[in-house]
Amino acid sequence: MFLKQALLILGILLVVGCAGRPQVELEIVRSEVAKAYVRGAKVLAPADYEAASAALHDAENLVSRKKYSHARELLNQALLHAAKAAAVAQEKAAELEIRRRAEIEARAAAAKKKIKLPVKKKPVPARPKPAPKPAKPEIVFLDQVTVSVGETLFSLSSRRDIYGEPLLWPLIYKANRDQIKDPQQIFEGQVFSIPRDKSQQELDTARKEARESDLFPR
Repeated sequence: MFLKQALLILGILLVVGCAGRPQVELEIVRSEVAKAYVRGAKVLAPADYEAASAALHDAENLVSRKKYSHARELLNQALLHAAKAAAVAQEKAAELEIRRRAEIEARAAAAKKKIKLPVKKKPVPARPKPAPKPAKPEIVFLDQVTVSVGETLFSLSSRRDIYGEPLLWPLIYKANRDQIKDPQQIFEGQVFSIPRDKSQQELDTARKEARESDLFPR
């Protein structure tokens, strides 16, 4: 699916492309590389992700030197590598999730075999059923989160049940500095607090820090 999307975008770039500065192409490719990063491609598909990042970086340098034709060639390469990295990362993440669920089911089955059957008791008159609880909202915002394989501060902040905005990752970093030595290195199984009730000024400050940082895509 990601490769089909990349080919579609590539076709659009070929139509949009002209002799001038490829600003639209740059923004599209930056977005696709960022999407691959969020899906964990840096860990799950490192070869294609690094190839996409390197091609994008070289293209940006060529644009700054006004070598637009060569820059467009590298942007096309970066787009295809980013799409492949995203596809591979999604496939591997799905495999890991299937394996994780199988392990949970296996442990549950093993534990069930060890449970002794309870002694039968006299039936107790049925109690009236309690009134149904109100339906929970579609999204439950977390106050704590456990890091899964391939996740980063950038991808955690992007999750809809956390902030839904990747540029707010500095809030998670500051709240868990006792566990995080390097913002680019968090580990599976770590449990982070998710700060809530932040003022608009604090949110804007976090976004500014993220944009000024070179740690993650902007």
